[in-house]
Amino acid sequence: MISNIEQLRLYVMEMDEIKKRVLEDVDPSSRERVRRKRKRSALVTFLEFAAVVVVILLLFQFIWGIARVSGMSMYPTLHDRNLVLYDRVSSNYVSGDVVIIDRPGNETFVKRIVAVAGDTVNIEGGVLYVNGAEVDYNFTIGKTSSEGNSVAYPLLIQENEVFVLGDNRENSEDSRSFGPVSISDIKGRLLWYFGIVQ
Repeated sequence: MISNIEQLRLYVMEMDEIKKRVLEDVDPSSRERVRRKRKRSALVTFLEFAAVVVVILLLFQFIWGIARVSGMSMYPTLHDRNLVLYDRVSSNYVSGDVVIIDRPGNETFVKRIVAVAGDTVNIEGGVLYVNGAEVDYNFTIGKTSSEGNSVAYPLLIQENEVFVLGDNRENSEDSRSFGPVSISDIKGRLLWYFGIVQ
């Protein structure tokens, strides 16, 4: 329940507001001051909004990027039409990283690095070997076949190169067909993915 003092205080505040508005209506200088104040406030709001937009655009131009997954080559990790957010700044890639790759013809591939410079890759009997040890990611599906591909094994990965595969090993165009990928062709490392899952 509001006390009498509180009611009186609210009444005085309302009267002050009414007086202020009446004064603005009859006094041109007061009205002009209010108009300038509102204009200044609108300009500040616009500039703040524009600054936020510029910062976001700069972040996506130089720090982050967005790509769309096309096809099922990274299933079950990623699905067709998922959107992926990637880090453009990374350059120290390691095995297991999911990366976004520029390919000829303006194509963008999303693949997993399985070997880096200095590693030796071999594929035998549907199994991937790196430096003589079997590599089995528990989130991949299908056999890792080398049949019908132009890469000769064992293959030593050269400086500034990586060997990439899709997680859906039997349905992926990757380093088995086009060979190791140059670090300069990597747009970035996957940070997050979201979108349609089918």
